[in-house]
Amino acid sequence: MHLSAIDRKILNSIQEDIPLKSQPFKELSKQVGIEEEELLRKIETFKEQGIIRTFAAGLNHKRLGFLSTLVGLRVSLDDADAIAGEFAKYSEVTHCYLREGDFNLWMVFLCLEKEKLDNFLKRLAEKVGKENILNLRTKKKFKLRSRLKI
Repeated sequence: MHLSAIDRKILNSIQEDIPLKSQPFKELSKQVGIEEEELLRKIETFKEQGIIRTFAAGLNHKRLGFLSTLVGLRVSLDDADAIAGEFAKYSEVTHCYLREGDFNLWMVFLCLEKEKLDNFLKRLAEKVGKENILNLRTKKKFKLRSRLKI
């Protein structure tokens, strides 16, 4: 995919904090060097093309009292799609990936109630067997930043 210099500037700028001003896109358009209407059109086009997955605030789940865990599952490749499809339906599952390795299906689960997390893990164990689950709760965050230099 070919991106112009302006496209790259836009994509880089919207990955950072959007100015908390009454007209944030006007401010961004000045930084990028185009009119606000063009900036908004380009952002909408990027979203339609799937270049931008979502346009939303990044919340600090820990500050909001959420529990989180990374769960690795050991599943056969034949069963991976069905299992991923079943468990990705949970609104608390924020990420679900098939990866290389012995534990090959990975999910991130966030919720407010420990009981909900326990029930999710129990349901997983019923489906794939407890011995096929790695439950990796976060001990310490060193970095959480998914910004791509375009």
